[in-house]
Amino acid sequence: MKKLVENTMAKLTDFLTKVRPVSVVRNIQIVLVFLTLMFVTYNLSVPFFGQTRINTEIDGVFSEGKIAPETIQSVKEFYFEDEEKTALERNKAASSIPFSFDKDFNVLSSGIDVNLSEDIDTLKSIASDGNRATPGIIKERISRWRNRTNEELQSILDYPRKDRLKSFVQQYTNLIFSRYCIVKEELTFQKDLDKSGARIRNIGNQEAYSLVDGSLVIPRSQIYKEGPILNTLQKLAEDKLPNVSPILLKTVSRIGLYYIYSYPACVYNSDETEIARKKAAESVPKQRSRIQANEIIVRSGEVITPAVKLKIDMMNLYATRANIASIASIFISQCVLIAIIGFYLIRYRPNRLNDLSSNLIIFITLWIVIFAIYIVSKTYYVNDVEWAGMYYFGLFVPIGMICLLLGFTYDEQLAIAIGFFLSFTVFFASRYNPTSFMLAFTVAVVSSVYGRRLKKRIDFLKVGFMLSFVQILISTAGYLFDGRDFWVANPGASFLTNLINSNIFRLVVLCFINGFGSATAVQFLLPIYEYIFNIPTRFKLIELADTGHSLLQQLLTKAPSTYTHTFMVAAMSERAAQNLNLDWLLVRVGVYFHDIGKIPNAGFFIENQHLIPKPEHIDKNNPALAAKTVIDHVLDGIEMAKKARLPREVINFIPEHHGTSTMAFFYHKALQDLPASARKHIKKKDFQYPGPIPQSKETAIVMIADSLEAASRSLDEVSHESLDELIRKIINSKLAENQLDESGLTIGDLEVIKASFKEVLLSSLHQRPKYPKPEDTKALENSALSKRK
Repeated sequence: MKKLVENTMAKLTDFLTKVRPVSVVRNIQIVLVFLTLMFVTYNLSVPFFGQTRINTEIDGVFSEGKIAPETIQSVKEFYFEDEEKTALERNKAASSIPFSFDKDFNVLSSGIDVNLSEDIDTLKSIASDGNRATPGIIKERISRWRNRTNEELQSILDYPRKDRLKSFVQQYTNLIFSRYCIVKEELTFQKDLDKSGARIRNIGNQEAYSLVDGSLVIPRSQIYKEGPILNTLQKLAEDKLPNVSPILLKTVSRIGLYYIYSYPACVYNSDETEIARKKAAESVPKQRSRIQANEIIVRSGEVITPAVKLKIDMMNLYATRANIASIASIFISQCVLIAIIGFYLIRYRPNRLNDLSSNLIIFITLWIVIFAIYIVSKTYYVNDVEWAGMYYFGLFVPIGMICLLLGFTYDEQLAIAIGFFLSFTVFFASRYNPTSFMLAFTVAVVSSVYGRRLKKRIDFLKVGFMLSFVQILISTAGYLFDGRDFWVANPGASFLTNLINSNIFRLVVLCFINGFGSATAVQFLLPIYEYIFNIPTRFKLIELADTGHSLLQQLLTKAPSTYTHTFMVAAMSERAAQNLNLDWLLVRVGVYFHDIGKIPNAGFFIENQHLIPKPEHIDKNNPALAAKTVIDHVLDGIEMAKKARLPREVINFIPEHHGTSTMAFFYHKALQDLPASARKHIKKKDFQYPGPIPQSKETAIVMIADSLEAASRSLDEVSHESLDELIRKIINSKLAENQLDESGLTIGDLEVIKASFKEVLLSSLHQRPKYPKPEDTKALENSALSKRK
């Protein structure tokens, strides 16, 4: 049973990590992206699907005046045309337009001035009559003055300068005429007039229009009534006609008011007023009211008021339209986000996702988190659950888990890209809450960056604290921005009780649960992912670096010199990888297994021949057979590695450390042993390794180190100069065969590699002093004793 499981998992690993054409991988990615797009859009759009129509008819359960049988909550923010609000705003706009009046300034010259001049001339003729000039005569001959008292009329007779008297009256009437709008009829809209004012069209004056306060529009019936208007008019006479006796001033003002009363120059223009007000009302656009997302329209047990019924009716009318718009918005936004992330990954990590295994790891983990977002939204936004007032949606989503896992498994760039996508998913699911987005994005960045730094088990505790801390900071900032209460609303119990019941305590607890929960989930998921997808995580590589591994034990037993060679190459390659800031642990493990294919025919290879009996050797006088045996050690190694379920990244070291280089010894021997006529049948590719050439800096380093370690054993003298010459020769040979073209190594990298290799070789191949033989030492001791005697 165990063997069956191992074989099955080996086949599964081989299927998942199999190298496929880029076009095939891209098609798989398109399918996975499409499934993700549909999955995300569906989960984010579920709240907007099929909202049930609420019956507000007279016989409906939500009709006006009835008790709501259940809580009604809006799942989407939307606006609706509010007719009542529109009517109110249009009425306000119309009422703000001043009333229109026409004031004819020609009345001054054609009416008031003519009558005043006529009456003053009559007064002059009466006054010239000497003792016969009495108030009675004035009343008899000047009908417009007959309502004045004898005292007032006598003051006029006594005033010697009759022309000046005319000037007083004329000035006073002009002041009233220019300042006030005296109308003939009573105004039924006087209160509205006081609010909106009046717009005067001045006929016969240079100033065509003027705006005045409504209090300056006076019906003529008010100018004689005792009250504030009459007092104001009399005060105007006192201010503008100085040095006039009180009795004469009173007479002048009364006479002037009579002329004003007789000739009311202002007329209310109702047509112009209505046209202006209608135009103002029509200029007001239709008003819209808002129903917020998560707004509770009515709670269970509350009365359905007219305002509640209006909102429910608007939900029935607009909800479907708003929901369709929301779904389309979510879909378009997700398409844009996926396009951005795809461009980012293609630009910065074009070869990162070229196998089925990596794509499945990312998308399956992504789906897990998206499903978690869906579950959280189903409980977070339940009616009558007030979680939104205390917590933030983003605190319930394990963004840190997926970014920590991907950052640890791959790299921070890929993890940040996925975290960026999920942050916007949280933003949409939280119904556009900015704090939830900041929580998700900040946690994504922190966990992605820290994921590559996980080296020990204690680091999981550290990252748990770090994620908790940043979430506490962002949540606190959100509380300050939203103006939420940190403490209990009505503190009355002990401090400890108040602390436990406070919002800040519960918020901090949830931050710690999310932070440590994400770190713990990664520890739980890592072994599962490592086993199913055979991921070369740091912990997986540490396990493979254990020399107790069965393949390494076989290598030690059956090919001990190859085993020794392996560790020497590992020391050189690891040092170079460290100096180049590469994945030195992957290099070490890759070197450990790079020659396991030599185990079946260990005695053929030169380093093991002195340890294995001659009959096991293969006839090296047959170059073609020898070359095939050497090539087979690469193919055998790949098969053995697959059966042992080594990660693909480790298996790559087996073929790539030889690349497509030529086995020069056997190729030369084959050409040498054949006559010239038969050499044309020799195919050089039969004496070349199957490849591919190194596809990474790590495998390229091992290629150079492998050749250098073997060649270094043939040095007669180990010195700086001899090592420099040997390293240069090995690297030039690899460059000549174009073996490093696709590795990404630069000239600067090669200089670092040379220095690293030289350092290790000098320390391992140094000359040791020859130790004397024991018998020589004994002879010297005996000689010393004999001399003492």
